[in-house]
This record gives sequence, C-alpha cells and structure tokens, in this order.
Amino acid sequence: MTLQPAEHFVPFQFPALASLGPQGQVIPREQLYQQARPDQHVRQLFSQQVASVRWRYKLAPDTLNIAGSKTVAEIQVLDIHLKPGCRALDTRILACLNKAIPSTLFFRLYRQQGGVQCAMACKAAGETYSSGPLAGLYACSRWLNTAQDNDQPRQKHALPVVQNMTALYTALLRSLLPAPGRSGESLPAQLQRIGQQLALQRELATLQQKQRREKQFNRQVELNQQINQLKQQLRAATDAAPDSNDKPVPTVETTSDGTP
Repeated sequence: MTLQPAEHFVPFQFPALASLGPQGQVIPREQLYQQARPDQHVRQLFSQQVASVRWRYKLAPDTLNIAGSKTVAEIQVLDIHLKPGCRALDTRILACLNKAIPSTLFFRLYRQQGGVQCAMACKAAGETYSSGPLAGLYACSRWLNTAQDNDQPRQKHALPVVQNMTALYTALLRSLLPAPGRSGESLPAQLQRIGQQLALQRELATLQQKQRREKQFNRQVELNQQINQLKQQLRAATDAAPDSNDKPVPTVETTSDGTP
C-alpha cells in the first residue's frame, strides 16, 4: 500500500561517483528469493510485473563525501523495470526487496512505455520495515514523464546539502511524502502525524457510512456531531505550520556529469 503520491516531487541527480556503471548491476531473481523467501503469490507477481532489478547507485560516505551515521550506513538506489503492459508495481514486491537486501533502499520504477516513479518505505532511520506508525506503507512520487532517448526524467534536482547519511535519508523520504513537515518537526514526529491522519480518515469514512445507513433522525444528528469533531481533528493533524513551504532546499551545484 502506498500513501498519496507526492505531486511536486522532482527526481534527484545522483553523483557519478556513486554510480555502478551505465546500466548498473542486475540482481538475479533467484538470489532475492533465497534471501527473502517469498511465498508463491509474491513470486508470481515478480514473474508478471518485473522485467529486471538493477543496482544503480550506492549512496555512502565514500561516494558522497559526507559523514556516516549509526542508523543509516548506506542507501542503495534500485531501478525496477516493469514488464510491458504493467502500469503499477505491487508493493509486496518492494517489501520483498526490502527484506532481501539488508540496506536502506530508494526505488525507481520504470514503465516499458515510458515514465518513472520513485518510492521508499515509510519508516524513520533505524526502524525496521515492520515497525513504526506506517509499517508496510510506501511513500511515492507521481508517475513522471521521461525523455525518449535515455529513459530519464527531463528535470532533476541535485542532492540536498547535508552533513551525514541520516540527514540524507530524511531528505529523500520527505521528498516523497504527500505533504511537507512542519517547522522544526522531526521525521519520526511527521510519520506519527501521518499515521494519525490515516487513522482519522478511516474512522471518518466508517462514521459517514453509518450516517448514510441510519434511519433515526436523532442518531443521524449524533453521528453528524461526531463526524464534525473528526473533521476538526483531521484538519489539525493535516495543516502545515505557516511558511513551511517557503524555505527552499539547499542544493550542491553539479557539472554536466552530475558530480559536485
């Protein structure tokens, strides 16, 4: 399952020093199966949807010239090329990859007919993929148009200027979240707030359904009061702090080959 796509996401230009070659390294499917031990249904999804999985970039202290951190040692960028006719990837495949590869992963999904979508698991640095308020969910971008000649998005941003790998992880994940964080809000707090939003939305949908089925007027009035209260709570959890969108993300100028 994914969150609402980040509408204003712009892909990142990864440094040439972090590249594993023009095509990257193919990760054999059987190797992934040995590590993750997926059930037969997930294996069938792989066969139906995935043409190839390639390891494209290794974002690490030695390839980015930034400090390491205890919670995020490296970030691997994986390119997943979908089979013809596949319009979207089942997130159980992403979960299988997260289970098989013991590193933080940033995914780029490519459609055969053109288009790329980026995704990451919704978790704070140091959390496992099965823990946290958004366990099992993925943050993703909208599908972006790609140039016909090299299958890459036409517009890219340089990686944000950060001091260490945890800060880079935070910036990458936040770029894919459906709304910006509040001023001074930590990533764990932001994910907790998004989890609260989702819970309120589910509760609101349940009450609205009950109200539509309810025949007694007095009960309808009572449900309407509860619905209005939930809407107020949802607005409070959703509203960003003033001016939270006004601060630009600092970037490093890059040369034509993407290196700082």
